[in-house]
Amino acid sequence: MNAAAYRETEAHLANDTQYLGVRADHALGRPDATLFSLDVDEASSRLSAVYNTNRLRLAGRAQDFRMRLRTSQIGCLGLATLAFGTEIDIEQSGDRPFVLVTTQISGSSRVTTPAGTAAGGRGFVVVDSAGQLVSKRFSADSERCNVRVDQAALDAKCAALLDRPLDKSLRFSPFGCNNGQVERRWIGLLQMLLGYVGMPVPALAGPIIHNLEEAVLLHLLLEHEHSYSDALRNPAGGLAPRHVKRAEDYIRTHAQEALTLEQIAAAVGCSIRTLCEGFHKARGTTPMNFLRQVRMAGVRKDLQQGPAVGGVSEIALAWGFNHLGRFSADYRRCFGESPSETLRRGR
Repeated sequence: MNAAAYRETEAHLANDTQYLGVRADHALGRPDATLFSLDVDEASSRLSAVYNTNRLRLAGRAQDFRMRLRTSQIGCLGLATLAFGTEIDIEQSGDRPFVLVTTQISGSSRVTTPAGTAAGGRGFVVVDSAGQLVSKRFSADSERCNVRVDQAALDAKCAALLDRPLDKSLRFSPFGCNNGQVERRWIGLLQMLLGYVGMPVPALAGPIIHNLEEAVLLHLLLEHEHSYSDALRNPAGGLAPRHVKRAEDYIRTHAQEALTLEQIAAAVGCSIRTLCEGFHKARGTTPMNFLRQVRMAGVRKDLQQGPAVGGVSEIALAWGFNHLGRFSADYRRCFGESPSETLRRGR
């Protein structure tokens, strides 16, 4: 992008962000949607109840501190705006299973993650991954628009696009989308979402809201850099030989049985060596690791059904996880939360 085109994009981005702020004021300005605090410790506690555990520290004048958090929910997405009225530092623990996408509406912020540090004003977008420590410095006039997305929803959509279970939960590059054009498309999505907040929604609008949720998931997965971006850009699914695809189908169908490599190879009519080489070349994994991924996804789906389906131990054993301590540790690495936490949130 040349200098003239970049300046034009920046100008458009500033206008888009200004309009986003107006839309957010209109959609989230109801008193019942607002959490307000003049006390730093109380504000930290209230934010921890909505987002990750955090610690706030004043960097500006204490008498100007006025935390205002305005929240709403649309489908599975949590929307909010956040301002403090004075310069503030916040440290986020990343201990909850969701991805937080924040967009600077006014003022500026400087964000430090394990991937590095970046700063920006209006239109600056940051993606906070689950399990990631983040430190942020907000200017006194800073206000940001936040979108909270369940990690499980993103993982499930990514797995569907790849047509295979994920080895582990995806991690986003926190600053990977800030090229102007992607930010403008993201802000356009936010404006559409805010159009369904703060006013009566028509009875037939359910499919529209569902598709807006879907658009948010796809935008994040296909336009923001993350740990599976290369796999999505270069899908191996179409290149897999027939015996690998047949083995995958067999594994999915019989995942709750005590499968061995010999059984899988015999079921698809090839040798163990041919089966393992096929998985390595086409999928970058082994047949037994693919089986473990399918089983882990099956456990999570059952846990999300709630206690009526069974307890954690019962469900894990049904899917072939006999070492419960190791299973719990692997589950947390995959999904960013413990099995019991998933069960508690189940319907």
